[in-house]
Amino acid sequence: MNLELDAEQTLLRDSLARFLAEQLPFDKRRKMRDSAAQLALWRAADAAIGIGAAALPDSIGGFGGGRVAAMIVAEELGAALAVTPYVDCHILTAELLLMLGERARAAAIARGDALIVTAIEEPATRGAIGAIAARATPADDGWTLAGRKIAVPFAAEADHIVLPARDAEDDLRLFLVPAASLGDRLHAYWTIDDMPAADIDLAGLWIDSAAEIGRGQDGEAALQAAVDAAIAALAAEAAGLARVLLDDTLLFTKQRRQFGATLSSFQALQHRMVDMLMLRESISAAAMLAALKPGDAQATAAAKATIGDALRQIGQEAVQLHGAMGMTEELRTGHYFKRATAIEQRLGTSDFHAARYADTMAS
Repeated sequence: MNLELDAEQTLLRDSLARFLAEQLPFDKRRKMRDSAAQLALWRAADAAIGIGAAALPDSIGGFGGGRVAAMIVAEELGAALAVTPYVDCHILTAELLLMLGERARAAAIARGDALIVTAIEEPATRGAIGAIAARATPADDGWTLAGRKIAVPFAAEADHIVLPARDAEDDLRLFLVPAASLGDRLHAYWTIDDMPAADIDLAGLWIDSAAEIGRGQDGEAALQAAVDAAIAALAAEAAGLARVLLDDTLLFTKQRRQFGATLSSFQALQHRMVDMLMLRESISAAAMLAALKPGDAQATAAAKATIGDALRQIGQEAVQLHGAMGMTEELRTGHYFKRATAIEQRLGTSDFHAARYADTMAS
């Protein structure tokens, strides 16, 4: 199997890396806790390079790059520590809408005309689609919802939000609602990695029956497949983070001197950095496996379990080898570690996906 990028894929990677290096230096990124500025940067990158449509099928106006294009884009966004709705809108939600036959909505995402996110997590889900407990009760030619969604990225900035909830028979139903209709039900805040997010209080929310876009086993399977696509992109983003954390640590230890010698000359520290290199390679391999095996739950679970543990260890080593300055605001190492921590917890922890992998092996 040829794992080398072709000419178009290489151009995509290099163009995006160059754009981000010019438009998002770390000093600028450190001050960008502003969702309007984050979205402006995202739209500029999309307009210049077409990264939002890169992975989407050409039948809806995308470029047909599939999972490999998604991997390339996510890795470069991770390396630049760019805060964007790419994974949540252009991967997770776009894939979900396509599988549910909502091609016009997916095409709007591909064109950059719509920002749509999916509210998956609840207090008890931790990445488990089967644990979604929000309720939908028939009422007045529509539905009344109950429950709570948490940590929905870019919810307050979105045009529409997909809300999954279960009916009386425990069938999962998917509703597409305008974000503006949620009003003060949205409780916005910033996560530790400078991502805008919101909790959504669903209690008593009435939704027109026309808002339903999926239901039952087909809807649940589509949501799981879309989450798996997002996990593959997160694995690629983790590879970008790991690359920078290792490179910065190597550079620092070559420059920092103790006892008349550079830190990189001490054999004990060399061993630790070799361990970091091996962990970085395991993340890259996991991301590649998830990209090359779409629809394979086992590959996805293996990737998420791998990146959670490996990225945490790389982050911890990077912080420790930088010493006390490792977690200062002025140094980017700590910011990358915060994003690594967020990725570890998103859409299921390493333990959850290790158990999921074991279940797929047993079945």
